[in-house]
Amino acid sequence: MSEIAISIEVVSRIEAGQILCSPGRCAEITYLISIGDGDDPLPQGYENAKRKSRLRIADVVTEEGATVDDVRQIIQLAEQLRSESGILLIHCEAGVSRSTATALIMYACWLGQGREDEAMQRVIAQRPFAIPNRRIVALADTLLELGGNLLRARDQALSSVWSDDANDVH
Repeated sequence: MSEIAISIEVVSRIEAGQILCSPGRCAEITYLISIGDGDDPLPQGYENAKRKSRLRIADVVTEEGATVDDVRQIIQLAEQLRSESGILLIHCEAGVSRSTATALIMYACWLGQGREDEAMQRVIAQRPFAIPNRRIVALADTLLELGGNLLRARDQALSSVWSDDANDVH
């Protein structure tokens, strides 16, 4: 597997707005994945991103949350962005759950099967307080046919960083 040329930056909606409103920082953004629920506001400067996707996903772990189609779209974006360079900016409201799950899926796709722990470690290295949304990760694990390894990597990493209760939150 070749080295990943694009870097991921996971942020909150407010942090995304600061980046997108800064001409210098915005110019570094190759692609923006904006995640919100229903009528959640877009980040300030959203229109400044030349290439972007808006995903409408509720931050819950029930069936009202992510769908198979949502996660399939994330996987398709990973394939599309695989050979890009620059920065992939991913945001949700707080930059903790949906956006880190999306980053985890991106890394899992790019690194390949058997490197799920490394994918999760890359997410934590970039966003130390990450708690990837469990439903999103579980759906990706199934779609990518990883046999539970992506979900296990997520759960094990969180159990070593957070209390066991974190596994039930998102």
